[in-house]
Amino acid sequence: MAQSDKDLTLTPLKGKSGQAYIGTYPNGDKIFVKINTTPILAALAKEQIAPQLLWAKRLGNGDMMSAQEWLDGRLLTRADMNSKQIIQVLLQMHKSKPLVNQLLQLNYKVETPLDLLLSWERSAPYQISENAYLQSVVAEMKRNLPDFKKDYATIVHGDVRHSNWVITTSGLVYLVDWDSVRVTDRMYDVAHILSHYIPHTRWAEWLSYYGYKQNTKVFQKIKWYGQLSYLSQILKYYENRDMENVNQEIYELRKFRESF
Repeated sequence: MAQSDKDLTLTPLKGKSGQAYIGTYPNGDKIFVKINTTPILAALAKEQIAPQLLWAKRLGNGDMMSAQEWLDGRLLTRADMNSKQIIQVLLQMHKSKPLVNQLLQLNYKVETPLDLLLSWERSAPYQISENAYLQSVVAEMKRNLPDFKKDYATIVHGDVRHSNWVITTSGLVYLVDWDSVRVTDRMYDVAHILSHYIPHTRWAEWLSYYGYKQNTKVFQKIKWYGQLSYLSQILKYYENRDMENVNQEIYELRKFRESF
């Protein structure tokens, strides 16, 4: 570190559950600071998927503070999400065996579709879990679990909404906020992008560029994991007390299900 982290002023970033900050040094230099994020940030940066890790330290209360380079740029907008750069970053991440192996060494478990649903149910607060419509969605998803082979599990980011992507002034695209990283079917990320950002009419083109074969099984997976992405976003918005977006995600989930 060129400067002492004791001189940092931390400013919370809105909508990040109190775990993300802008760190500012007395000379005006900025860094991105996270509390208790994934320990594989250095490996992600090495593969140019995430910004460079500058340092990490254990705090007195046991929390881990990590600092990444502050990027001159902006967050992506919804309109940016059809960029082929998005697909390229996803491909690089999903194909990385070292990242999967590192997560497994850190005792991450390979999660099956049923594991993912049960995890959602455990995390859902009463107001969400008792919603009759969402209950019916989850029940149907349990009856229609997609095929899954553990040997083909990849690292997935787990929350690829547009506000977790950054484009620098030089045009590089990075994924940030890795709190939801897991090891499962890559469709977890792919279906989130397709269901939330890509028109149905462009799915075939998107899938072809990514390298997916287009068949009934793939589209069944998109439907299943797309629904899961809406359920996951509903939880995240609820955690931030953003009821407007909770209701919007439920509305979009209905529309998505009606499209099949």
